[in-house]
Amino acid sequence: DSTRDYNLNMSKEFSNYQIAEYLSKIAIAYEIKNKDRFRIMAYQNAAETILNYPEKLYELWQKDPKNLDYIPHIGPSILKKIDYLFKTGKNYPTLKKVFADIHPAVFTFEKINGIGPLIAHKLTQTLKFSRHPSKALDQLIAYCQKGKIRNIPSFGEKSEKLILDNTLSFLGRQKRMTHKKALKLANKIIPYLQSRFPETKFVPLGSLRRQHETVGDIDIAGASNNPSEIINYFLEYPDIVQIISRGKNKASIRLLHDVHVDLMIKAPSSFGALLQHFTGSKQHNILLRRHALKLGYSLSEYGIKEIKTGILHKFSNEKKFYSFLKLKYIPPEERVGGNELEKYSML
Repeated sequence: DSTRDYNLNMSKEFSNYQIAEYLSKIAIAYEIKNKDRFRIMAYQNAAETILNYPEKLYELWQKDPKNLDYIPHIGPSILKKIDYLFKTGKNYPTLKKVFADIHPAVFTFEKINGIGPLIAHKLTQTLKFSRHPSKALDQLIAYCQKGKIRNIPSFGEKSEKLILDNTLSFLGRQKRMTHKKALKLANKIIPYLQSRFPETKFVPLGSLRRQHETVGDIDIAGASNNPSEIINYFLEYPDIVQIISRGKNKASIRLLHDVHVDLMIKAPSSFGALLQHFTGSKQHNILLRRHALKLGYSLSEYGIKEIKTGILHKFSNEKKFYSFLKLKYIPPEERVGGNELEKYSML
């Protein structure tokens, strides 16, 4: 049964992360089969929304399947597939044909930087790979090291080296931590920085700040006009295994168990914009950009720019940032790309 390979071996709790993965796989399969771009985007947007949704979809569905009707970006077709998944734990019947000749390794490879669905599909059609994700990754590395990738039409030595480097990097970064574990680490790193720089405000970013159930890398921002001293002290953190990169305002380190920590330092005058930009979610920021455009502004990590005049407005905190856009402050955990802009509108 070919559906077996695409059910993600889901637990019966059906976490939001698993459901988002499932919809992402459908989007990937549709891209490989050259389906309508809008349909692909619909599944990508639904996956992003579910990944960041503050409540568990499965629990909402158990109370009443109609509860899912009110979640943004989930249309009738996607609802049908989720409903079938919850009822049976299996793939929707019509998807059997869509997934028919797509190797399971495609869904692992496409997560690697620089390998999209089409390249992943071409690799699996040309070379033999295990159906087991970690074995397939080992084989991909071995093929690169033996010079087998460069011989595939439209590849070459340069792309082979890129695939090798990015796969090795991915292997170090693919594990996601629980929110609890990420918070515990952040609560060690931030006091370490604060002990030397008590006047500097340090804030975790991304899915950690949004209180997402799983976290990839740990990102931290600091508000200071003296970035170099803070960066240097950060790079002396006792648990460092490797310094990945260092710059004037930013540095990246690796801790034990391949945990990556990034630190960004921004001037206090524009700290609010940085905080908003890197907290996300991606879908929330898309909605916010659209909202800003209607008001004649463009958004960035530096502030809010007036499109007509090019004047950049800077913000020391997020409350002022949102207020400028005629919105009340939106708590990080509610930045899911749903109806939060309507909910917090001041217009």
